[in-house]
Amino acid sequence: MSRQILQFVAVTEGGRAFDIEFPLHPETRSAQSVSDLVTRLLEVISAHVQDGGEVSDGDILQALAMTAAIRGRMVGGEPATLKDLTGQLYDEAWQAVTGAHEYPAGRA
Repeated sequence: MSRQILQFVAVTEGGRAFDIEFPLHPETRSAQSVSDLVTRLLEVISAHVQDGGEVSDGDILQALAMTAAIRGRMVGGEPATLKDLTGQLYDEAWQAVTGAHEYPAGRA
């Protein structure tokens, strides 16, 4: 059985774009919900950065890691199993972004 793919385009403030194909977990209920959540999370991060506070890329990555850990713990399953699943999902997402096609974003 082939896995569902979530196609996602990310555009940086610096004018770079990435075409990313994320493999979805076989038990994904809604690819659209996953896409919507990723988009909203990125929008919140961008808004926070634009508000001007002192935040580094490392701070953002740390906050995302903490959020994933908290959400995983809230699921209520076996902590070791959830840690392994979170790590697997992260590794697959990282592979997708590092393999993504990068190009200059078009300007309107």
